[in-house]
Amino acid sequence: MSATGANVEAVTPVVLAGGRGTRLGGINKATIEIGGRRVIDRLLDALRPLAAGEIIIVNNDGSLAGLPGTRTVPDVDPGAGALMGLYSGLRAVRTPLATATACDMPFVSTVLLRALLELAVDHDAVVPVLAEQPEPLHAVYRVTCVPAIEAALAAGRKRLVAFFDDVRVRYVDEASVRAWDPDLVSFLNVNQPEDLARAQALAR
Repeated sequence: MSATGANVEAVTPVVLAGGRGTRLGGINKATIEIGGRRVIDRLLDALRPLAAGEIIIVNNDGSLAGLPGTRTVPDVDPGAGALMGLYSGLRAVRTPLATATACDMPFVSTVLLRALLELAVDHDAVVPVLAEQPEPLHAVYRVTCVPAIEAALAAGRKRLVAFFDDVRVRYVDEASVRAWDPDLVSFLNVNQPEDLARAQALAR
């Protein structure tokens, strides 16, 4: 993908929406309103410019089915965690590349994801690193990651980074990420009440 947004390789955004939102009282985090708009609508608006066609939403309860330009798929093994969600989404992807984001991220950056996609040449994954911690849910993956994820899950390794040693990962340091997202708001997850309060303040 070039700086002008012209596709070199086709991309399918994948949204993980299989969690239960237990830290917010069990509510569907994707449908929380931030600044008068649902998180999922904000997220899809950021992802549509990247998509060669459809956007894949991994969702088990049907609550996000039928959104324009999306296809909903269930987890292969519901309740098995975020790595299973990523696996389920990548298995459904019909393009070489995918972006992966969580459904509770209201400020995902089209510009940042486009920049990460540009770095995917000769790599299976492009992953930002903030405060020395990888951020695997604002990242880019090739469908070539699927066998390595499958092997990790079969071995009982469920962390999102469990397969990274078995694929070619390009890590993007925080200074580089800040060039595209100076305040790192792309990475805000609405997980807890204080996150929701911060998101509302940012939306204002």
